[in-house]
Amino acid sequence: MAGEAAVIVPPTVDHPLFVNRLNEIQIGSLGDGTALGTGLCTAVYHLSSSSAPKKCIVLVTDGENNAGAIHPETAAELAARNNITIYTLGIGTEGSVPIDYIDPKTGKNYSGYLNSTFDTASLRQISLAGGGRCFEVRSLTDLSLALSVISRNESTVQSYHSKTTGVELYENLLLAACICFIASWVIKRLYLQEPV
Repeated sequence: MAGEAAVIVPPTVDHPLFVNRLNEIQIGSLGDGTALGTGLCTAVYHLSSSSAPKKCIVLVTDGENNAGAIHPETAAELAARNNITIYTLGIGTEGSVPIDYIDPKTGKNYSGYLNSTFDTASLRQISLAGGGRCFEVRSLTDLSLALSVISRNESTVQSYHSKTTGVELYENLLLAACICFIASWVIKRLYLQEPV
């Protein structure tokens, strides 16, 4: 939900790192507006070189694209050409929405109402072009259901082959022990001239 897009956390299973980086993000640090197309293209660029068997983008937004030079459907088609599925999670409501916002640069508190245009039609078009599915999220239950469906659709079964190779080393150890025994006997008898 910004005018620019950047990879803040690369793909990782390090959940504490992800949460820490997410908490460090400042509102407005990447510009005003919502550039859905730019965000999708950035994600496609970083996922296209991955060797993962399945790749997907989960776009969480209110659907209102009001910044950036790339149309979201164009970005979705680019994702489809790179075998990347797009799922859209439409979060928000239509109409007057209360907001409470502190500008990180000035520290000034803004509160009031924002006229939200929750655009599910465009989210459906994006997910259709990206070969995925659109979810309307109105509650935590909806969010949990959407994420579980995405997880089921994107799960992959990986098979591994293991080979156990046995190398017997006792012969080498036995030979080394015999050499040490003979060497100690020779040193005792011939060099130190100890009696038997």
